[in-house]
Amino acid sequence: MNELILTEDFHIRASERNAHKVALAKAEGELLSIAALRRLDLNTGTDEDGFPYYVWDMASVARELAELYVRKLIPGSWEAFFNDLCRMAEGIDKEAWTYFYKSAVKDEEAFLAMERSDADF
Repeated sequence: MNELILTEDFHIRASERNAHKVALAKAEGELLSIAALRRLDLNTGTDEDGFPYYVWDMASVARELAELYVRKLIPGSWEAFFNDLCRMAEGIDKEAWTYFYKSAVKDEEAFLAMERSDADF
């Protein structure tokens, strides 16, 4: 019984320690894909509101990175990589990235404040 508990506990803690690495690697892959598709002039069409399709993919990455940033889930040894990802996103579309990332940070700060105050949605 103790072996099972220790093993499960170990795996949970190992997963928690690696979660930020997985999230950052996933964000890097998504940004590289967005950049490659833009270079090939793919996924650059616009939706009914006139926004390029790829900006919605960037918005998704912005939300993921904002959550890590606001919740302080990025260890010091990974901050440079995080900053590189933000610069990569700016290089793809600075205006879109700035808008979506700032909005995502504000939203995540509000979610965190609600969680801390035990407010109901």
